[in-house]
Amino acid sequence: MPCKRSETVTIPQTLMTFKASDPNSGLCVKYRIERLSEDRFSEVNDLMANVFIKHEVTCASLELFNDPDFDGRKSWIEVLNKRISLVCFKDGSDEICGFNLLEVLQKDSEKPEIEAKSKNLEDIVKVKNFIHAKADTYNRHGVDKFLHSRGLLIVPKYRGLGLSTKILKARIPLGRALGVKVSGTIFTSDVSQKTAAKAGFVEDFSVLYEDLRNKDPFVDFPNVSTPSMKFMSLTLD
Repeated sequence: MPCKRSETVTIPQTLMTFKASDPNSGLCVKYRIERLSEDRFSEVNDLMANVFIKHEVTCASLELFNDPDFDGRKSWIEVLNKRISLVCFKDGSDEICGFNLLEVLQKDSEKPEIEAKSKNLEDIVKVKNFIHAKADTYNRHGVDKFLHSRGLLIVPKYRGLGLSTKILKARIPLGRALGVKVSGTIFTSDVSQKTAAKAGFVEDFSVLYEDLRNKDPFVDFPNVSTPSMKFMSLTLD
């Protein structure tokens, strides 16, 4: 199960600053990546429900946004309440440019039961559990915990500026503050996989979408152009 953050851990509010293009003016401006504050949880939850699941490959393939039995808000707010998720702002603005829902997973902890009324969500969870088992992060990296993502979104207006690479790299100072040595995440699209590699992530396990359909766990993701799903990891120390 996700590891609850100790209140004695001190995490800097701002983890990274960098410069990138402003989509409004085209000028090079300063951006900052911070820990997401509680007053923005509701907005991020809305962005997950209204934008993320329409664009993330597996969610879009199974049309979770049209699934009356799916509601991820409770699950997402539980992750946000860990208070280690990241958000990106343009300097001088409080408009969210992008964010990353993060949690620390702990070895040998009891996995929480997923209350899934949605068959589509059950299939996604089944596949992700399969990939996590194959990647075997704890034994592969010799760790008892790792930093894990439940969703990274760049708001459409801010795409193509390199913000996702910076948000991924911001896991390094976050992980150091938390005392976590490795971050591991499933990347479902070729674009996100290339971005992860650019940020320093390496592939631990990959599986073809075709094989997911024809072999265990026998889950079909229709209309997916990306060849494979990958679990990739980043050393944080």
